[in-house]
Amino acid sequence: MKKIATSLLVIAAIASFAVSAASAAPIFTEDFGYALGSGLNGQGGWAAHSGAGTNSPTINTAGGLSYAGYPSSGVGNLLGPIATSGEDNNHTFAGVSSGTVYAAVMVNVASAQAGDYLFHLFDGAITGNNFYGRVFVKASGAGYVLGLQFKSNTGTTCTFYSSSVKSFGTTHLVVVKYTFNAGATNDQEALFIDPVINCNEPSADVTITNSSTPCTGATVDVDAANLDGVAIRQGSASNAASAQIDGIRVGASWSDATCSGVTPGAKTSWGKVKVLYR
Repeated sequence: MKKIATSLLVIAAIASFAVSAASAAPIFTEDFGYALGSGLNGQGGWAAHSGAGTNSPTINTAGGLSYAGYPSSGVGNLLGPIATSGEDNNHTFAGVSSGTVYAAVMVNVASAQAGDYLFHLFDGAITGNNFYGRVFVKASGAGYVLGLQFKSNTGTTCTFYSSSVKSFGTTHLVVVKYTFNAGATNDQEALFIDPVINCNEPSADVTITNSSTPCTGATVDVDAANLDGVAIRQGSASNAASAQIDGIRVGASWSDATCSGVTPGAKTSWGKVKVLYR
């Protein structure tokens, strides 16, 4: 009697294909696909937490911003330009209290000043000033630099900027990472600027550990307990930048926040089918 058995290599290959072809699963995405000219407050779960109705940021430009390989590139519309002073908006999502949180966003800065933040994560009640991972924009020469502040410390020594000067009018991808660590006042944040989209986490441009943050005259901040939202801020009239924002993606892993679908460049090997006769 002839029996035909297929090798387990086939099963392994199928399993490998399923993993590589699995779609990323972000916690939250926002491509601002709302009516052009409409205000952000009240759209799709967004709410104003400061300055409601004052200089409200609006939905603009069909097609939105673009960044090579990014899943939210050229999708929906965009927000802005966000300006100086006025309404700040937030959107909640399923909270994360351990592991990591990644928040990616495309920004296109038209002008910058002395330095202020325009995007951040937050913990719990937005009114508690529990703002984490504040992304700053500061003028530098003919362009600007991007920086990161751990939480609510004040003063320029508490904001850490990348040395890479960016050009106005160009779209950049910024990713904020928050890592929960066991113990108190030792969580870590990182800022990634213009990463290559290949689903592999690169080295960070800026890294901050809470307890080692050398902020002159400031106390160490408390670590986050539950990160459950993102916010867009229009900063002070003398410090803030004017910018467009688009394509927000939040995930518990790098790939969840920055990738989608089959991993770019992934190789799927089907192996050989062994047919045994006896």
